[in-house]
Amino acid sequence: MNVELIFPEEWTEGLDVRRFMMMREAVLPALEAQRPELESMYSEKMGRPEVDPVLLACITVLQMMERRPDQAAVHSSLYDVRWRLALRLPTEWTAFHSTTLVNFRSRLAESGKARLALEAGLEAMRQSGYLKGRRAVRVDSTHVLAQVSAMSRLECVRETLRLALNFLSAFGGADAWEPWFTRYEDRRPDELRGASADRLRLTMGHAGSDMRDILERAAALGEIVSEAEPVALLRRVFGEQFEPREDRGEPAQRKAAPTGAVQNPHDPESVWSTKKSIGNAGWVGYKLQVCETAPEAPRKRGESTEAVITAVVTQPATTSDHGSLATVLAEHGVVPEEVFADAGYISSPALHEADTQGYELTGPIGAPPHSGSRFGTDSFVVDIPGRKAHCPANVPSSECSRINEASRGICYYFAWPRAACSVCPLKDRCLSKRRPSAFRTLQVGEGHMILQARRQLCKTPEYKNRMMRRSGIEGTHSELKRGYGLRRCRYKGRAKTDLQAQFTAAACNLRRWAARLCWLDRQKS
Repeated sequence: MNVELIFPEEWTEGLDVRRFMMMREAVLPALEAQRPELESMYSEKMGRPEVDPVLLACITVLQMMERRPDQAAVHSSLYDVRWRLALRLPTEWTAFHSTTLVNFRSRLAESGKARLALEAGLEAMRQSGYLKGRRAVRVDSTHVLAQVSAMSRLECVRETLRLALNFLSAFGGADAWEPWFTRYEDRRPDELRGASADRLRLTMGHAGSDMRDILERAAALGEIVSEAEPVALLRRVFGEQFEPREDRGEPAQRKAAPTGAVQNPHDPESVWSTKKSIGNAGWVGYKLQVCETAPEAPRKRGESTEAVITAVVTQPATTSDHGSLATVLAEHGVVPEEVFADAGYISSPALHEADTQGYELTGPIGAPPHSGSRFGTDSFVVDIPGRKAHCPANVPSSECSRINEASRGICYYFAWPRAACSVCPLKDRCLSKRRPSAFRTLQVGEGHMILQARRQLCKTPEYKNRMMRRSGIEGTHSELKRGYGLRRCRYKGRAKTDLQAQFTAAACNLRRWAARLCWLDRQKS
């Protein structure tokens, strides 16, 4: 087969040429070094001969960089001279079917090797001397929308029933699962469209009874059937949406689904969560933790960034940023000297962990809780080692107790003498208006002094200027969203969403690297 190579008009542009040449000269050799890891996903004795996994990994990186679907990516590798040059393809190469990319991604996701492409790109940067160190990094999270439609609770229940019955029809045929099979065959039956709230509640109860009966019959078929994925999902949704009952009555619907409940059975790992920046509506999907190097010098106007994405972690949407920093730094690989993060990551345990690990955690701290116009905890001078606290009127506490609470951990309780509080000129701002004759008490956590020191530090102009280095991660999120479509999942499931994120980060690094080198070349001329 003779293939005509088409040279695009932008071939003469420096950046367009550079990123494909860098794939050929730097990233491809680094991926070639990962060949043993990639080939370990394939059997040596069974199956047909595989397409070169290194080639498939390179095509996937270019696919993410150019935002091409599978079929277009295969066509580009066949007809686009830039792709053929980057992939070092011989003239007689005739491509493969686009489903090969689907199978390759499935193998990568199942084997947990999605990070290989990002690691290969970072290794190429290290070998070239571009990525010299990771002394300072910045970390932040962003949300990713799942590749599924929004469903109501009733729609989710009915769709889960439909999928389970399609699987169970293999055991005895569809007639063996009547009348349920016919009842839930239609995804949106006419009698439910525009139905009243009372009608929907009644229908939800009927669906709960059907779920219970189907699960009982599936259990009678043995463990292989009852533990199969569609039936296990049906059992999970039943437990999340309905209250268990001992009698045979209609199951009662829960007032609210629990945190992490299935929102769409086609991607049960994607869950609902909220974020202030996107309003109260929330989203269904996943959360990404992004870590990149933080250059010390600010960029000039028109200067390409030299920041490099070093780690991407895919988490359930309900995962809090608190406690996520250790996971991100583990993916980063080395302990940096300084980590820039926002208030969502910074707490007294996080600051203590940073001191233990030997890095500085830089960022703002959330304001302490206040009770209306009363003095908050930040108005008191607390000395936990000395078991003493001074109120805003500089009166020392008369009592200190150490309390170990199940919910908050170790706390310290301070109290002031009633006689001093009753004559204090600041009592109107310190004591509760409902109990004017009471005395002031204060309860703080074990890390209160650490938090107070950080709050005082955040008020200094020098520290405010230093924290500005964190803001670059917001531009990275925008770049990943607008330039590479990472706001929405291309695939279903957490493992494949993580694969998309890892390859997208590798593609973003490659384009950034090429743009930076082109900018440096222009500065020399």
